[in-house]
Amino acid sequence: METGRLCVKTAGRDAGQYCAVVEVLDKNYVTIDGNVRRKKCNVRHLEPLDKVLNIKAKASTKEVQDAMKKEGIEVKEKKERTRPKKEAKKAEEKKPAEKKKAAPKKKAKK
Repeated sequence: METGRLCVKTAGRDAGQYCAVVEVLDKNYVTIDGNVRRKKCNVRHLEPLDKVLNIKAKASTKEVQDAMKKEGIEVKEKKERTRPKKEAKKAEEKKPAEKKKAAPKKKAKK
């Protein structure tokens, strides 16, 4: 395996999807990206194809997808969230809640 090698993922959640080798970690593991989640992958779970993309080592997801488009491979576009979940929760907490009028406190009898 070498950087830029086009492969098909054969195992796991992304099975059947095209990907490219972004970084060679050792003889058994590589980092892949493309139509799959960017992650470390065992080379036994990949079927190498005869094409090699012109990308540099540790290329960004955008660079890998652009190279795949040039080769004529359909690329799945990932949706971007408008805002992260944590920020959404904080925004809800900051909204002014309807305040109920508190009953006047009674003074303790001595």
